[in-house]
Amino acid sequence: MGKKILLIGLLSALLFFSPHHLLNSEMSQEKKDQQEFQYQVTVILKLVQVYVTDNRGNPVTDLTRDDFVLHDSGKLQTITDFEKHVLAQPVKKAEEKVEKGVKEKVEEAGPSPTPVPPYRMNRKFLLLLDLFQTDASGVKSSRKAALHFIDTQLQPTDEVGVITYTLNQGLILNEYLTADHQKVRDAIQKIKSVPGKMYDPFEEETPTEAEKDLKKTRALQFARDMAEFAKSLRYIPGFKNVILFSGGISRKMLYDTEAEEDAYGIPKTNPALREAYDELSKELASSNTPVYAVNTMGTRQLLEKGGEGSFDELSDHSLKMLSDLSGGQYFADVATYEAIAEKIQNVTGNYYVLGYYIDEKWNGKYHNIKVEVKRKGCEVHAQKGYFNPKPFAELSEFEKRFHLMDLALSESPYLHQPLAFPLIALPCARESESNLVLLSELPIETIKSELSGKTEMITLIFNEENAVIESSQGEVDFSAFSQKKLYHYSIISLSPGKYKCCVVIRNLKTGKGAVASSSVEIAESQESGLRLYPPLLLIPEKEAHYLKAQKDMKEEAAAAKVSLNRIYPFLTNRQTPVTEELEQGIPNLLAILRCSIFDIQEPEVDLTANLVDRATGEETPLSFSILSSMSQEETDILLFEFSLPKMNPGEYTLEISAEELSTQSKSKVSHNFRVK
Repeated sequence: MGKKILLIGLLSALLFFSPHHLLNSEMSQEKKDQQEFQYQVTVILKLVQVYVTDNRGNPVTDLTRDDFVLHDSGKLQTITDFEKHVLAQPVKKAEEKVEKGVKEKVEEAGPSPTPVPPYRMNRKFLLLLDLFQTDASGVKSSRKAALHFIDTQLQPTDEVGVITYTLNQGLILNEYLTADHQKVRDAIQKIKSVPGKMYDPFEEETPTEAEKDLKKTRALQFARDMAEFAKSLRYIPGFKNVILFSGGISRKMLYDTEAEEDAYGIPKTNPALREAYDELSKELASSNTPVYAVNTMGTRQLLEKGGEGSFDELSDHSLKMLSDLSGGQYFADVATYEAIAEKIQNVTGNYYVLGYYIDEKWNGKYHNIKVEVKRKGCEVHAQKGYFNPKPFAELSEFEKRFHLMDLALSESPYLHQPLAFPLIALPCARESESNLVLLSELPIETIKSELSGKTEMITLIFNEENAVIESSQGEVDFSAFSQKKLYHYSIISLSPGKYKCCVVIRNLKTGKGAVASSSVEIAESQESGLRLYPPLLLIPEKEAHYLKAQKDMKEEAAAAKVSLNRIYPFLTNRQTPVTEELEQGIPNLLAILRCSIFDIQEPEVDLTANLVDRATGEETPLSFSILSSMSQEETDILLFEFSLPKMNPGEYTLEISAEELSTQSKSKVSHNFRVK
C-alpha cells in the first residue's frame, strides 16, 4: 500500500486531493451550463442553549419558558419551544452489610435509570488531546482523565468526539460526535501517538536559535489550525464544550521575552504567535466553544526540576487565555482529574434550550443573542450568537473539508442531511495488491433532481482511528447519463485490518450531498488451505453503466491490469449487482464467487449454499448450478445460478460454504440483502 496519509488539520488530509483527479467514464459526457443556485429565505426553528446560576454559582433549575427574554440582533423574539436539561439524580445501589448477624441494605450512589426524553439539543463534548505540547507522562495522564470523564460524568444523550493534535499530522479526528460512548472509549484507548517535544525551558542543553524558531513556527501552526477548526464549529448548533488536555506553551515563547532589545530597551518581538492565540480565542468564543483547558504538565514542570525556573517559564498562560476568552475554565494539574471532571459536570450539566422561529438567510451574517431572566439574582450564560449559513461555494477550503467529514462520518450531519445510497465492499484477493472492490448503486434519478448541477464524487477509506488512508475524487455531470442503472466502483489495495468505506456525492454549488458507507475487514494472508471471498450477486437486467474512480493519470497503466472485468470476468452490462434490495418473486440469482486454494495438491472442494431468514433464523438449502468457471493463478472464479424459493419481504443472508475434502480446510462467506 502507498504512503499512509492521515487526517491532518482536522480533515486536512484531504489536501492531497488533486484538482486534476478525474472520474473515468465509459461514455462521453456533454458539458451543460448550470443555473446559479438561488438561496431562498426559509423559516426555521433556531435553538439557543442557556445556563443559569444564582449569585453563589449554583445552577438554577426551576425556571419556565415565561422566565426568559430573548433578543436576536436587538429584536425581541417569541420563545415557542422550551427544554429543561437537569442532571439525572443519583439512585441507590444496594450493598449487603452484615451487622449483628442480620443483613441490611446500605444505599450507595449510582446512575439513574430514568428514561431519557427525546431532546432537540444535547450536550456536546470534544475531548482534544494535544500530543504535541506535552510529554509521555502527560499523554498517559490525559488518556486516564478522559476515560474517567467518560465513565463517570456522561449522560446517555451526550454527544462526544475525540480529537488529537500531533507534531507531524496536525489535528486528527479520531471519533466524530456520537452518543455511542463505547466508541469514544475505544477511540481514546487506541491513541498511541508519540508526544511532540516543545521547547523545555529547563533542558540543560540550550537550543539553537534555529531550533527555537522551528518550535515557535510549529506552535504558531497549532494556533492557526485550531482557529480554522473553531470556525468550522460555527455550523454545529449550541455549545461545543472542548476539554483540552495540553502542556501549553511558555510565556517566554508566547511573548518572546528573550528577544533582542532595540536602542530603547524594547524587545524586538514577533507578535505573530500571540496574535494567533488572540485570534484563536475569539474564534472559539464566536463559535460558542468554551475550552476547559487541563494542564498536563501541572506542578511537574517545576517539581521535576527541583523547583527551579521563573515565572516566564511556566506554560499556564496560553491555556488560561484560551479558557478565559472562550468562556471556559482553566485547571492547573491533570493529576486532579477526578475533581476536574466534577467541576466540568457541574458547569455544563444543567441548562435550558430556548427555541424561536426566524427567517434564515444564506449570507453568513453574524447574529448577536441576548438572553435575560426575569427572576432577580440570576446570572445568565448563553451562547453569544450564531452565524447564518453561507452559500457552499463561499466556504473556505477548511470549511468544505469539515462539511465533507460531517457528511461522511456523522450519524446525523449538522450541515446538510444527505441522501443515502447502498455500497458493498468485496474483498477479492489475499495479497495487498488490489484486494478490495467497492461498488455502489447510484440513485441516478434522485441525484438528477436533488443534486442537479456540477457535482463531485469522493471515495474515502478510514482506518480504525478514523484516519483517511486512501481516497479518490473527481467531478461528474449526472445529467449526461440516460441509463436507469448506474454503478460506481473503486479497486483498492489495503493492508490487513478493519476499515470504513464511504462514497460521497456533493453538489459544488449548494453543498447538498448523498452518502454511502460500508465496513470491511481485510484478512491476514494464509499460506495453506482455501479461502472464499464474498460473492458478487447479480440479476438479469437492462443495460447497466459503470463509473470507475481513479486518482490520477499515472495509475491508468496499473488500473488496466486490474479491472473490474478481470476480478469478475463473467460480469456484463446486461446484469446488475445486488447491492441492497431484491425484487420479490425473482426465481433465479447469479453469483460470481472467487475461491483461492493454497498449497493443496489436486484439491477436491465441496460447495453448499443456504438462504437464511434473518428475522426467524430459518435456513433453507439452495440448489445451484455452475454455469462457467476459469482460473487465475491460485484463484478459481465460478459463476453460480441459484434457484430461489418464495421469499416474503424481509432481511435475508445468502451463505456459501466450501470444504476441501482431503485437508478438511473450510471457508464460509455471506451476502446480506433485503427483499422488498
